Amino acid sequence: MYIDFLLLATILNFILLMIILNRLLYKPLKKYFNDRQNKIKEDLAEAERQNKIANDRVTEKNEELSNFRAGCKEIKEKIIKDAEAEREVILMAAKDKEQDLIKHAENKIMTINKKAIDDLEDRISEVIATLTGKILEEKIDSEKDKELIMKLLAKRG
Repeated sequence: MYIDFLLLATILNFILLMIILNRLLYKPLKKYFNDRQNKIKEDLAEAERQNKIANDRVTEKNEELSNFRAGCKEIKEKIIKDAEAEREVILMAAKDKEQDLIKHAENKIMTINKKAIDDLEDRISEVIATLTGKILEEKIDSEKDKELIMKLLAKRG
């Protein structure tokens, strides 16, 4: 049996190269890729966790916004209700003032009317007194009475 030392040296050289490459290159590369794969998994898990936190915050902010909108709606309804109540108070006050003004005007009209009636009565009394005086001064027939009354009335206005 013939053993070729060159072939044996090549095989030993190849085995030795494989051992050296395994220790210096393959194992560090395998470790680097495993570490990188683990880091990516951790980063994905962290991203998922951060995404969940962000979604929770969005949900929380949406709830706060809904509560804020509901609060604003309640405030708006209260303001409208208060404004309507104030409007009713103002309308009632205006109606009361209107009634007071109407009563005041009616009283003033009544006073002016009474004064006019009193003045008219005074004038009529004066006319009657004057006529009576004239009639008593001179007794005249009915024709002269009518003339006298007409003259006095024309003179008075």
